[in-house]
Amino acid sequence: MSNKRPVADAIDIARSLVVGDVTTSPAIPTLVDLARAFAATEFDVPDDRDADGHLFQYGKVTWLPDSTFIVGITRQLEVIDESGEHELYFQVEFEYRYQFDADLETAGKHSEWWFPDGATPFDSWLN
Repeated sequence: MSNKRPVADAIDIARSLVVGDVTTSPAIPTLVDLARAFAATEFDVPDDRDADGHLFQYGKVTWLPDSTFIVGITRQLEVIDESGEHELYFQVEFEYRYQFDADLETAGKHSEWWFPDGATPFDSWLN
């Protein structure tokens, strides 16, 4: 029997990992620990390199009324239909907002995908 979880369980699993006050953004190390814990869960996705990926992004956003810095980690899981063909991608995102300040301004912005390719372990990429 496989230990892989159904993709439909991803949101509940993600919610179970969030602890504490959800109205306050955590320190970045806490967010990194959350991403590692969620990445440790294996989901029942096709045996394809692009079927399970992680997007890490951060930077200042301009669509909110106040100057805001957002850090987000998204996990994208492929869902296939009964015939084994691609149906859709299911995404679960952890997004945290921080009041923009001089320290965050020096961080700039960044966006990068990671997919399991055997060359770079998730922890190394996340660090």
